Amino acid sequence: MKSYKKICGIVVVAACVAVVGFTFGKVRGVDASSKIVLRLAHNQAAGSEIAGSIAKITDYVNEDSKGNMEVKIYASGVLGSEKDECEMVQAGILDMAKVSSNTLGQFNDKYSIFAVPYLFKNQEHYYTAMEKSEEVKKLFASTEKDGYIAIGYYANGARNFYLKKDIACTEPSVLKGLKIRSMPSSTSMDMIECMGGTPVPMAGSETYASLQQGIVDAAENTELALTVDGHQDLVKSYTYTEHQFSPDIFIVSTKMWNSLTDEERQSLITGLEKTNENFKSLYSGMMEAAIKEAESKGVKVYRDIDKSKFIEAVQPIHKAFCEKGSDYETLYKDIESYAKN
Repeated sequence: MKSYKKICGIVVVAACVAVVGFTFGKVRGVDASSKIVLRLAHNQAAGSEIAGSIAKITDYVNEDSKGNMEVKIYASGVLGSEKDECEMVQAGILDMAKVSSNTLGQFNDKYSIFAVPYLFKNQEHYYTAMEKSEEVKKLFASTEKDGYIAIGYYANGARNFYLKKDIACTEPSVLKGLKIRSMPSSTSMDMIECMGGTPVPMAGSETYASLQQGIVDAAENTELALTVDGHQDLVKSYTYTEHQFSPDIFIVSTKMWNSLTDEERQSLITGLEKTNENFKSLYSGMMEAAIKEAESKGVKVYRDIDKSKFIEAVQPIHKAFCEKGSDYETLYKDIESYAKN
């Protein structure tokens, strides 16, 4: 059965690749002499505020590229899962993708750094380290021979626990015995185990049905999961544990990247930076609106909790990451250095 499913998955991805390759090749052929058309895929729902923010990329890129660059966007996962998108970028069939750092961890283990719980002390530390860390920049550039590099990040918010019961998640004992939806990341699963819960790894799109059917008792995500994904209808409490700040990453095909001039590359990087800054300016309002909507549906929100017991519980994960090698430890310490005392 597993073999059959795997074959079916490969066939579906291959079909997507064939369609994408034909369509994109045709667009390039028409516009080759006048405009560079880049193809970007992501899995945010079309029409959502996040998708709308990403859609501004072309406008921002054209501010510096004199209107000679267009980013054509394929939203809602129409080209497959994030893993599928990464593989298409690697193959040079798709130019760009915005994927979670956890997905990239399946291709390069060092990206699992962003799943280490309480790596970032707060939002300020998160933003500063992502934008200034030389080791993060090295990580972004390190996969060129693998068919892709990262050229920017998208400031996804803090992840928090939400439960089907109205219980404030103030310490690991609250999670004991609960089945909790986990991202398919070994580090995220380890985190839930360290906190006393039982991780149930699955794609985000499967979470609603799993909560509804009792497959899981809880989940963890940003406030937007409550509203955009409809989880507010199924859960009773949301606690600001702020255990992970997991960025999304913009990756580009090495094949595409090498075809651009230095000026075109900088225009794209600057456009992505402006897109991120736009989202950051909207972030607080979006999250507050989402949490107010959830409260209006009966979700009890718990803020300003003491996180010390959670932080203590996950220290083995910090230690294990650093013990993978000196380069892992260097990356960890460099990110940590941007936290203000």
